[in-house]
Amino acid sequence: MSGLYVHIPFCESKCGYCDFYSIKRYKDSDFAADFIKTVVDEITQKAYLFKNQTVDTIYFGGGTPSILPLKHIESIFRAIADNYNLSSSEALECTLEINPEHATDEYFAGLKSLGFVNRLSTGFQAMTDAGLKYLGRRHCVSDNYRYLQLCCKYGCENFSVDYIFGYETLDDYQIEDAFRFFIDENIPHISAYSLGIEENTPFMMKLRKGEIRKMDDDFYLRQFLLIHELLESNGYNHYEISNYSLPGLHSRHNSNYWKSVPYLGFGPSAHSYYEGSRSWNERKLADYQRQIAENRHYAEHEILSPDDLFNEFIMLRLRTREGIDKEYLTVHFAKYKEHFEKNLRRRDLTEYFEVNDRYVRLNINGLFISDYIISELFI
Repeated sequence: MSGLYVHIPFCESKCGYCDFYSIKRYKDSDFAADFIKTVVDEITQKAYLFKNQTVDTIYFGGGTPSILPLKHIESIFRAIADNYNLSSSEALECTLEINPEHATDEYFAGLKSLGFVNRLSTGFQAMTDAGLKYLGRRHCVSDNYRYLQLCCKYGCENFSVDYIFGYETLDDYQIEDAFRFFIDENIPHISAYSLGIEENTPFMMKLRKGEIRKMDDDFYLRQFLLIHELLESNGYNHYEISNYSLPGLHSRHNSNYWKSVPYLGFGPSAHSYYEGSRSWNERKLADYQRQIAENRHYAEHEILSPDDLFNEFIMLRLRTREGIDKEYLTVHFAKYKEHFEKNLRRRDLTEYFEVNDRYVRLNINGLFISDYIISELFI
């Protein structure tokens, strides 16, 4: 079991909060075709790494994958199908990120005719036009509504919407209205992210100029708990810090990341993890294309030490509501068990854990400050 990720780096504009690698050169058809050729070359070059793996998830992310003509998405998929051992069409999860403004009858009809995309992920981000404007999104709320109508029309039953909370113009009433709408619409999967202000983003520049304000932890926590209570009380499973789904409709691709399942990443800045090592591609497109032309399989590569593997296990598993399997910890990380259990008993940490005979997991308050708690458990 393994996964593949394809990074499509093109965007029409940069959202205020986004620190993923993206560029605006996409309208030149020759330029896009050159990019697709490079990705197909990389897919072919790396196939030997997964010769004994069965791929059960594929994820087209970005950037904005839906900015490309569907023929390019098909070319990438065909290269994957020709070079990798894929699960059956019934078992394979293939996700495509699509922007709401790209949701048209023509696009959805094209997706259906492709036959291999069976899950969509869409960045609603807000359910008011004022919120979308604040976040620097190009679409409007009517695009969100049209997207849902098209999902229904074309029989798309497995899709996710993203929502951002924790910014100064968003109040609790707007959150409640948005999430009651999501619940009423029976949206299968919802990702709710607190606004982060990262380096080298438009929001960081605005913050330094005093044009926007970063909210305090109490504000974030109140909105986080409001969303959590609305979704969990209406049948959604909170299976990871930011992710909720109706039963059986979790993201298998993202869940595999948290279980340390091997994956390969294609495209600029994409990461890979396999056989106890982590690697990543050149970030800038021109450098990435040079990397692949030179038949280099990564820009940087690291072999994870036993300490690294333990830290990675702690970091990934405590992101999930399932948490850490104590038997797995004992079998695979026996030398670290005493260190782990000692920290569980720390007076400043114990209140954030739920512990039973089989699992250790963070409670809802612990999940909110998980970055701090996890770092305290590291070797």
